[in-house]
Amino acid sequence: MQGKEEKNDTVYNLTESIESVLERYNKLKEQDGYCIHFEYDGKVQVKADEYKIYQVIYNLINNAINYTGKDKTVWVRQKISGDKVRIEVTDSGDGIAKEALPYVWDRYYKVDKTHKRAVMGTGLGLSIVKHIVNFYHGTIRVTSQLDEGTEFVVTIPLNWKDL
Repeated sequence: MQGKEEKNDTVYNLTESIESVLERYNKLKEQDGYCIHFEYDGKVQVKADEYKIYQVIYNLINNAINYTGKDKTVWVRQKISGDKVRIEVTDSGDGIAKEALPYVWDRYYKVDKTHKRAVMGTGLGLSIVKHIVNFYHGTIRVTSQLDEGTEFVVTIPLNWKDL
């Protein structure tokens, strides 16, 4: 992305923002039997651009839903660790081959052209996620086991304490 990117940071409740992302999938849960679990060890406030972090969460959850296994289960976990918050999104799908893992962040790269749901996408989701997480001095990693699923873990600072 060119030019200087603007930060429109505010202090907001990340836990409630994740819950609002999950509400977007209520119809999918009711009609198609998807099961999306959300666990957290406490509500947390962050200082960030709520829309950008919402994009991160939405893209990761949407990916997990698209690639989850026959059980149609996705886990979202939020954990507070010192001055950081960790968000884990896990699916039970086919997984990603070890040699393909480094490429999941590339624009337009798709591990598998088949999805569990008929979805349209640009192939930019994980590239955007990584960019936003880096912008906030966070980290993102992916682990995967073939036939067992994939987990994305995002860790971002709770910068709100610096206000």
